[in-house]
Amino acid sequence: MSHSGLVEGNQALKKTLLLAGMLLLVSGFSACQTNSTSADKVPPPAASATFTFCASGLSDCSPATSFSVAAVRDVKINVAWENVPAGNHIQKLEVLVPNGGLYQQTTTAFAISSDTNQPFIATRNLPVAGTWIQQRQITGEWTARVSLDGQVIASQTVQLTP
Repeated sequence: MSHSGLVEGNQALKKTLLLAGMLLLVSGFSACQTNSTSADKVPPPAASATFTFCASGLSDCSPATSFSVAAVRDVKINVAWENVPAGNHIQKLEVLVPNGGLYQQTTTAFAISSDTNQPFIATRNLPVAGTWIQQRQITGEWTARVSLDGQVIASQTVQLTP
């Protein structure tokens, strides 16, 4: 290749690099401007869920963390939702046995109105008396896991004892 061909090639390369650098610089300014205006907006708090467990069927459903399979009829699982955006939603509640396998899964549809700031409480019973749990003494640390619109939000353990 001739000397003039190398010079022309180097100049073309320099122009390409200069153009690429200018594009990066311009896009960087654009991103900074976008970020500065979005920083003024505070995102809404994320949806959250908290669990409480109690012995179903009692007049006083006091929350507890441990239940005897010989004494309890059902374990009531309450899921209190907060900061859920207005609209229609799907809750999936999974109950896992101590080794992590799925024991029970329920799906609940619910709607949140735009004019409320109260928590939404979904309640499910986990039958114990007369089930495999009692008959086979499936005891140990059980897990309740809840999802909102397909995204896992929270999990909590509860102890079932003999």
